[in-house]
Amino acid sequence: MGLAIGALLGMLILRASRKREERRRQAARHLDVLENLSILCRALLQEQVDSAEASIRISVLLDCLPQGIEPKVDLAAIHRLAEDCGHFTRGEQRRELAPAERNRQDVARLRLEEEQGAAVRAAAERLAGVLDAWRARVAV
Repeated sequence: MGLAIGALLGMLILRASRKREERRRQAARHLDVLENLSILCRALLQEQVDSAEASIRISVLLDCLPQGIEPKVDLAAIHRLAEDCGHFTRGEQRRELAPAERNRQDVARLRLEEEQGAAVRAAAERLAGVLDAWRARVAV
């Protein structure tokens, strides 16, 4: 009887230890995402990266964070530009495009950036303003 109770307690301790370790790993991943968001916001606000590229990257990173993260902040402009630019060819596939098609996509992307850039930068400023609060909540 004592042996069975000991085995059960051992299993419970092991399970709790695994859950705690998984929470630590998840918190570390979230902190990495938040650091990358901070870098992207800073780069966007300092005009080191264009708003379309930053929006796409920020949007993907935001999807990696918990849904209920607080405080909430309006980032719709970032998601809107990322979605509007989502159909443009990127990476290796872009290099394979004919120059005329690549130029057409560049002109369309630049037009979107011009139309939405101010709203995206404002959203990036709001995001940068809450990252420390998010870090504190994720690290808990």
